Amino acid sequence: MRMESAPVLLLTLILVASATRACGLNIAITGTSQGIGLDAARRLLADGHQVYHACRTKERADVAVREAGGGFPMVCDLADLNSVRSFADALLEEAPSLDVLCLNAAVAPSRKAAEPRLTADGFEDCIGTNHLGHYLLANLLRERLAGGVGGRLVVTASSVHDPEAPGGTVKGEGGATLGDLSGLGVRLDRTPGGATMADGAEKYDGGKVYNDSKLCNVLFCREALKRWGNGGGGKIAVRSFNPGFIPSSGLFREPRKNNWLGATAFTFVAGLVGFAVPIEVGGERLAYMATADDSEVPPGAYYSAEVGSKAATKADGFGPAAISKEASSDALAAQLWDRSAEIVGL
Repeated sequence: MRMESAPVLLLTLILVASATRACGLNIAITGTSQGIGLDAARRLLADGHQVYHACRTKERADVAVREAGGGFPMVCDLADLNSVRSFADALLEEAPSLDVLCLNAAVAPSRKAAEPRLTADGFEDCIGTNHLGHYLLANLLRERLAGGVGGRLVVTASSVHDPEAPGGTVKGEGGATLGDLSGLGVRLDRTPGGATMADGAEKYDGGKVYNDSKLCNVLFCREALKRWGNGGGGKIAVRSFNPGFIPSSGLFREPRKNNWLGATAFTFVAGLVGFAVPIEVGGERLAYMATADDSEVPPGAYYSAEVGSKAATKADGFGPAAISKEASSDALAAQLWDRSAEIVGL
């Protein structure tokens, strides 16, 4: 190959990637069978983008395609690392490119849960699903996402990652903190009675573990930006956001099982007094984070809005927000990354 042909080839790749984006982005989203994932998928499909629905089961993926009005149904059970690997392999075969990866799916145990559910690999289910499954998925798709002119990695976080934020604690308890990570990745199927919480605590706390998982999400973004963003020589724009407090979402199905009447009444009152937002607001925010360019959402940004606000764009008041002190720790972000890599086998 002649030396002068290399720039021509690079220019051709950039033009092809740009043309592909002009015809719509290829976007993979976890958790699109309900909630804000489904709403965002509808919006993205309506705007001409291609959506790959990464759902827990084939049945849920089929529901996502039907309810969203299109897209490609795929199975990705984040609570099963083998399923995550299979999905990544399938997506690499089926998608010609990957412009945006949205790590959106999540589970939330009941605050009354006395014992943790386990993933297929024996880990505590909430952090296993919300963090470890997504961590592995992002790593497996990193090269495809960074191809061409680069891609976007969008993480659905939450304000509850911050103990000082509204909802970050209940009566001053259950605030997110990961401690020394001594309890992260403990195989509870092999060590019953061991640490059930990431900070090493043995007593299970269903409310705190969800908050902890969202702290993991924000820390993951911090380290991913360093390793995969421009600062690390990469081409992935990493961004996270708070979708708002959405009690009507399927995320809260476990608490509803324990107290359906109370949960239903709370959802109604929360909407009435204005500190909750409907699913549509969260979905619009997710779609915005997936498609807004870097001038609107700079790499590394964490976006949020005032409690109860229905803003879904920067112009409307959905914009840069502060993260917690613990989420700002570079040392903890690096430690979490390295420990997670060990756990998932990278």
